[in-house]
Amino acid sequence: MPAAARNPPRPHVRRRRFGRSRVEELPRPARAGGILTVLALPAILGFGCLHTELKASDPGEDAVLSESPAQVTLTYTTEVQLALSTVEVRATLRDATPVRAGKLAYLADDRHDVIVLPLSGPLGPGGYIVAWTTAGPDGHGLSGEFGFRVEPTMGETPDESPEAATAPVDSAERMGGAGTLATEQAVGGDSGSRFAFGLTFVRFGFYLGLLALLGATVFRLLVLGRLHRAGESREVVSYATRRTTLIAALGLGILLGSLPIRLLYQSAVFFPDNLLANLATVATGSPWAVGWWLQFVAALVAAGGLVVAGKDGARAAGWRIVAVGALLLAVVPVLSGHGWADSPRALSAVATYLHVVAAGGWVGGLSCLLLAGLPALREHGSADAVPGPGLAGMVGAFSKVAQVAVALLLATGAVKVWIHVESLSDLWTTAWGRSLLVKDLVVAAVLALGFYNWRFVRPVLERSPRFGLIRSPAMVEMLLGVVAVAVTAYLVSQPLS
Repeated sequence: MPAAARNPPRPHVRRRRFGRSRVEELPRPARAGGILTVLALPAILGFGCLHTELKASDPGEDAVLSESPAQVTLTYTTEVQLALSTVEVRATLRDATPVRAGKLAYLADDRHDVIVLPLSGPLGPGGYIVAWTTAGPDGHGLSGEFGFRVEPTMGETPDESPEAATAPVDSAERMGGAGTLATEQAVGGDSGSRFAFGLTFVRFGFYLGLLALLGATVFRLLVLGRLHRAGESREVVSYATRRTTLIAALGLGILLGSLPIRLLYQSAVFFPDNLLANLATVATGSPWAVGWWLQFVAALVAAGGLVVAGKDGARAAGWRIVAVGALLLAVVPVLSGHGWADSPRALSAVATYLHVVAAGGWVGGLSCLLLAGLPALREHGSADAVPGPGLAGMVGAFSKVAQVAVALLLATGAVKVWIHVESLSDLWTTAWGRSLLVKDLVVAAVLALGFYNWRFVRPVLERSPRFGLIRSPAMVEMLLGVVAVAVTAYLVSQPLS
């Protein structure tokens, strides 16, 4: 039989259908210009990351007052969340009880960066500690304390009526080591709490669930849908769809299961001594709370979509509903992390959102390719399958999604780094910067493997489709992606300052 009859030009047809990316890409100068424009935006607009810290207080740190203050005023560098704030004033005695005080409030409706604690009565002479806890716009817990003294001038006697806030205290117990008031101010984030590992683990689980749901949605609608229209066998598409549905259901289960755990941990950060009684407080009145409720609602929407899609996931209408839920869930990290603390907030929020969606499309979609797409081809297809796009077609269809996702990740990641890193030394002098360097190294390795798969493996698959060519490098790429997600979970728990 002639060679032309034994080898019909079908691979050439597949390349026209699934290999057009090199022809349809923007010219390199246009791509470079677009990337440079995105990277230059922070410098043009004068971005800045807003670190939440205590900027000033009245009384001031180590202040010596001639009379008792009527209130304690704390001014922060950003807006703070009143629902997650506490302020206590106590004498510098061991196990001293807090002095009587009124209700903590904002200074004014338009000054949410200043909180005020009115004192119920005058303080007696001696040393006092102000201990405070609050949360910045990103929802991270911050705490600190500082001291001041009340020393009435000669001849003045403070009110010692029952309304007085404290009883006199022994001067030796009021003083620190060398005759100075014992004062300490420490500002930390969630990573500095005793629940640091649990918080990071819960975030890691949330991100894995979100990436699984986003990736399954992208793979079902943009990859398997394209293969179906290109003529892939019904058996391959159906088998891959069923396994993709299982991946989506697993991700959804993680997202729903993490809801009560996230709430408990958030309450433990701010109210460790009575976390159950403060669940309602944590779940209301803050951007983090909005994100928590959004996770609940969006997860229900996605669950409804999976029900409509059916056990085999065959109904595309159901997957469109799942897509709505998944895209809403991608807003949750914006409200529960650094994205809500940056300036300008709108641009930072958009960059964070697109970063999350792109990561889900790439890493989550790659997981579906390995765990659903390739098993379907092995079970019901052939590496040399004719008719149908086969292995090369499936990898090519996913490659188109991955290219867009990687471009978004690079652009939005550059914007976020430019916002957060005020100076190059921040990358090795701060915990956040060091974590970012680790993440960047892992992501660089993932990008290198992705480039290798796209540039070298994919063209070979068109000529000689073998599962081994793509399975091993793609598996390493996916595992490195999971490591990057774990580092990100730790990274977002770190204070930016």
